[in-house]
Amino acid sequence: MEPLEPDELSDRELDGLLEQWRGPEAPDRLRAAIFPKSARSKWRSFWGTSIRIPLPVACTIGVVLAFGAWRLPRAAPPSVVTRTVRVEVPAPRETVVTRTVYHCQPGRAAVLQRLQPVTELQPRIIRGAANEE
Repeated sequence: MEPLEPDELSDRELDGLLEQWRGPEAPDRLRAAIFPKSARSKWRSFWGTSIRIPLPVACTIGVVLAFGAWRLPRAAPPSVVTRTVRVEVPAPRETVVTRTVYHCQPGRAAVLQRLQPVTELQPRIIRGAANEE
């Protein structure tokens, strides 16, 4: 180690001076910003608090929240359940219908033979009471 010059101080002397040294007083504006005189309410200090987070973490949180908001309103599609249930239904009693059918009716056959297809259609409009002007 080199010998000390006459105007240099040793490490012990510097440590002693450092313990005695006092820094200058902070300006009043800075002191008022750091140590406010009026106490803020808990709610106001809660809503006024800020947290510093890195940009990639903030972007990740934003993407997760956006994805969650996109998926949240969509309800799951209703599941279709098909069940087969056997139900006993009382069957109606069989009824016997008896009907008499005549193949040759004397008056009807003559009427059917006289019917012929229409050769010329002549429609006639009949106005009712609701259509009169």
